[in-house]
Amino acid sequence: MNNRLLFLLAFILGIGIGTYLALPSLNDYFGLPSLDNITEYEPISSIELYDYKDNFVGFLQGEEDRQVVPLSEISPYLKRAVLAIEDKDFYEHSGIDPPAIIRAFFVNLQAGRIVEGASTITQQLVKNLLIPENERGRTFSRKIKEILLSLELEKKVNKDKILELYLNQVFWGSRAYGAQRAAQKYFNKSANNLTLGESAYLAGLLKAPSQLSRERHEGIVRKNLVLKKMHEFGYITNKQYESAKKEKLHFRSAPGQFELYPYYFSYVLEELKVRFDIQKLKAKGYKVYTGLDPDAQIKAERILNEEIKNAPSGVTQYALASVDVRTGQIRVLVGGVGDYWKHQWNRATNPHTIGSAFKPFTYLAAIEAGLIDPSTKIKDAKVSYPDGDMVWEPKNFDGSFLGTITIREALVKSRNIPAVKVAKQVGIENVIKMARACGIETELKPNLSLALGSAAISPLEAAASYATFARGGIYIKPILIRKIEDPKKRIIEKNDPVPIRAASTGSTSVLVSILQDVVKRGTGTLAKLDDRPVAGKTGTSDKSRDVWFIGFTPDYSTAIWGGNDHFKPIFGKGVTGGAIVARVWKKYYQAYYADKDILPGAFPDEASMKELLVDPLTGLLATPYTSHPVKRRFFPGTEPVDFAPVPDGAKRFRPFSRLFSGPLFNKDELKDDLDEKENPEDNENKADIIEETKRDVILNPDNLEQDINIMVQEPRVEEPPTPMDIIQQEPAEPAQPVMPTEEQPKMGGFFKKKYKEVDSNIAP
Repeated sequence: MNNRLLFLLAFILGIGIGTYLALPSLNDYFGLPSLDNITEYEPISSIELYDYKDNFVGFLQGEEDRQVVPLSEISPYLKRAVLAIEDKDFYEHSGIDPPAIIRAFFVNLQAGRIVEGASTITQQLVKNLLIPENERGRTFSRKIKEILLSLELEKKVNKDKILELYLNQVFWGSRAYGAQRAAQKYFNKSANNLTLGESAYLAGLLKAPSQLSRERHEGIVRKNLVLKKMHEFGYITNKQYESAKKEKLHFRSAPGQFELYPYYFSYVLEELKVRFDIQKLKAKGYKVYTGLDPDAQIKAERILNEEIKNAPSGVTQYALASVDVRTGQIRVLVGGVGDYWKHQWNRATNPHTIGSAFKPFTYLAAIEAGLIDPSTKIKDAKVSYPDGDMVWEPKNFDGSFLGTITIREALVKSRNIPAVKVAKQVGIENVIKMARACGIETELKPNLSLALGSAAISPLEAAASYATFARGGIYIKPILIRKIEDPKKRIIEKNDPVPIRAASTGSTSVLVSILQDVVKRGTGTLAKLDDRPVAGKTGTSDKSRDVWFIGFTPDYSTAIWGGNDHFKPIFGKGVTGGAIVARVWKKYYQAYYADKDILPGAFPDEASMKELLVDPLTGLLATPYTSHPVKRRFFPGTEPVDFAPVPDGAKRFRPFSRLFSGPLFNKDELKDDLDEKENPEDNENKADIIEETKRDVILNPDNLEQDINIMVQEPRVEEPPTPMDIIQQEPAEPAQPVMPTEEQPKMGGFFKKKYKEVDSNIAP
């Protein structure tokens, strides 16, 4: 009898050992999931968001609200609490608890159904990870699968890894998965900082997370049970036990998706949707590293919400965008004030009419083309331009004219008429090219009114394009996302600054000098900072529907827009960007620099320019033989050094400086000379002529200009006005169309000229 019993026990033991050793093959035979890659398992997570210093700042929730953390970043109290209430023998068993299984077997057999589980932590993990959801019912077949897979899992993976997977996988109620999100959801802290009482409370939820998370009192009762078990099993001392029972829990949920920095996070989500399959990103738990500055974002949101209370009637919304000059990273995006969930439209990334804040692009295009410099004279006087069968008469905001002023004063005082004249001369297409090169991506229509800011652009575009000025003419596409990593820290995408030359350093330094004067003594004085240089421009659209200030320091560029969501006029005295938004911009910058150790820095010195006469066809220096020479301005080192070639068949003339003492050619003589076949003697002496001309121009360039002016006054040559003539001189009143006067017969009906009143009352 004894021998038979020993044989039976040995047989059973042999079967058990054999089965245990053959578990992978046995599980494969029964069609159970493979555990070969279990150590590489990545729980479904949320997209984690990090700021410009690589600090975690939030998440974009996936199918399950989870943030995976290593076991070392989970409080020891929570580990012990979970073991005490869920599986006190976890570190002793091999994946299953035989005594508990036998006890549960007889209970379930008597009941005729599964009423008691006896599952270990390993079994619970297997059920959550490897058993399909539609097979998780309480059945004997499911239990057998759990046992077989649990035994195999314990063979392949150490205990700490199993516990880490479990604590990151399990559901804790309130839509929180994993210990980290549970700690944030219930106590607004990381899992590493949980107290003993908080840990016991969370561990107690695991029995019925959905129910206990809603019924706070039952959760507290369950917490005390967990503490009792911990004390009973020797996990905590008596003193810790008594103290934790009395510990008052402070429930405060961490902000959920979009609750912190909602406009910034929503824009990140928009960008991710454009470039990736967002569901795959969420499922994998990717890490997205942004350019966000949380401190600046919080300050911007607070200041805009405070300042909107003091805004003029009709200004009900503000938006702000800030870009780091050095890196091009987007530091701040505030798309509106008030409750985000009521006003989800992101005004910082959507367009608004920019008004006079567009003028710097017009002037930069003209400076770059060599047509103007800050001292160029221009008339601020009435002017009109044909527009189909109508006429456009731009006006200044105040309805007055200042007469002849410099380009610097025109921009500092934000005069409209000079801006239109400059745009007309440089060409509106060239203005558009310059704006695009600096970072304006919104469609710009080639109308002269564009010079006054008739286009609509976003605050983000405005901040990024003005940052181009701060960099000395270098454009960097604004960077929202610096890089994206998968859970294995493999880089999926990386975005580094790509500098592109938009305008020359010299031209940009001239513009920045003028924009500094805008803040020092012009329309933007309310934005002036005491401790560092500021350059910027105000903007106000027609009837003050949109008010702007776009400004920058050597390290930081910010655009602020104000207005309303209904595009309604804002009535009131002095409702301009300079009077309203510039003050808000200053308050934000003072707060921004208050706790940042950033030196004031300086903008580059304004580059000087020299004015030369050039051949419009070749771009080379003009000679007495150049037809229709024009004035161009050049920065030192960029001017042409060669003279334009002498045209074939040109008659040798005496140096122009001698024209004052000799007779001028008449029309017929000049025509005959130009029609004659070139004299061989002239060819031989052409080099001498050029050398003589060079000496005359170099010694006295004014003589060359004078001589050309005298020559073109002769009736024999019909020369169109030069670009500088148009800019510097007030054009004659247009002959067509003419408004009827009392001295002129008035025309009615079909023949009556119509005038178009364009929205030209654009403010500074």
